Amino acid sequence: MTQQWTRVALKGKAQIIPTICPNCLGDANLKYRYGYKGIQGWLTRTTYYQTFSYCDQCFPQVKSALGLRHWRFFAGVMTFIFWIPLLLVCADRARNPQTGLATGLRADLAVALSVVLALISGCLLYQAARVIKHRRNPRRPGQKVWGLAAFYTGGTHLGFNNAYAVYKAARPEWIAALVRANPEQVEPAVYLSHVGAPQPAPAGRPFGPG
Repeated sequence: MTQQWTRVALKGKAQIIPTICPNCLGDANLKYRYGYKGIQGWLTRTTYYQTFSYCDQCFPQVKSALGLRHWRFFAGVMTFIFWIPLLLVCADRARNPQTGLATGLRADLAVALSVVLALISGCLLYQAARVIKHRRNPRRPGQKVWGLAAFYTGGTHLGFNNAYAVYKAARPEWIAALVRANPEQVEPAVYLSHVGAPQPAPAGRPFGPG
């Protein structure tokens, strides 16, 4: 995520997700459930899932971006596989041709070089997959980002405070629609800052005082 995304914390764990595309703000009729891990997910070993709605024009990019996640994992596995033969080659080059042994410095350099080359190979593999997917589903005019444009990122304070549900999106307009759909789950100041209008009064109860 290279640009600044908009973030909001809502009270509770059940929210109404707006049926507008978070990427182009068009009418969304295709739902997809996907997860977000992030730094807090790595710390807590948790992936946060939510279902979002996308339009039929942005939906192919969503599936392509999720497929790219699998390529990231595959590139990591291939990096380790590449490292083994590279280590053997570098270790062989580090040996003294007369004694057949390698000094401590040469051995360390061989290990370091093999790691660097394996990392470069894995990165090139991932970048090749990324370029292919971007060319197959290029970013269209009107889209804010390529791929996924909204996430549910767990609770506040690195996910340990589950009294709130945190969302972030590429478009502040989508966050405004989320807040507008869940007015009672934010403070009046938060509602005003995102929507630009005062928070509506809560609906009266069916029985008893309103």
